[in-house]
Amino acid sequence: MVRQWANRLIMLLVLAAVILVVIYAYEGKLFGLQDKKAEGSPTLVEAIEKIRGEGYVSYMIDERPVADGEVAFFLRETSNGGYTIAAEYVRKFEKGWKWGYGGSFGASNYHPGLSDVEARKESFFAMYLPGTEGTEFGSSPFPMYFGIALHPDISRIVVKDPTGYEKQAQIVPIEQNFKLFYVFLDASQGTKFEITGYDGSGNIIRRVTQDEANTNNTGTTRID
Repeated sequence: MVRQWANRLIMLLVLAAVILVVIYAYEGKLFGLQDKKAEGSPTLVEAIEKIRGEGYVSYMIDERPVADGEVAFFLRETSNGGYTIAAEYVRKFEKGWKWGYGGSFGASNYHPGLSDVEARKESFFAMYLPGTEGTEFGSSPFPMYFGIALHPDISRIVVKDPTGYEKQAQIVPIEQNFKLFYVFLDASQGTKFEITGYDGSGNIIRRVTQDEANTNNTGTTRID
């Protein structure tokens, strides 16, 4: 009789231990205690630099709220003193921020501090970020064009698809001769676009046609 009770006690203790382990594991997962590395970063910049590297964000230009987070536009100063212009989508969770997707571009002649004479030799450059639905990155607010307008007379930039549907870009002045622009597109618009920069009187400063399905695409300038 004593042995039976002892066996039952041992079984109950083992069962209790198993239940406690299951509860601990469940609560740890529920409250984010199992994997600290999986937690979100406390700020948007820290989330970007967690993926891209410490000090990656040099100067924040704009933060555009989108569904489930924000798109950050910023400058990154390179080791040789130049700049790249970046756009990064960062998701917002209850426990912080997590990087989603983004990209950047740079050129030696695209930087702040250009004189009017230097800036008038240029116009604008636009980079395309494709949609990410169905990829390892999951959903995002892209596709999108973003870029920098240097020509001081450019006051409006419009992106048009082959159907004639136009979207006007948001322009964020940084300096007179260094302005960020961006425009969110619809995946249904395809990959062929016409991008036009206008002055205040509606005159064309530059127009380019781009096919983003062509990996060797460089754009074709056409002034009407």
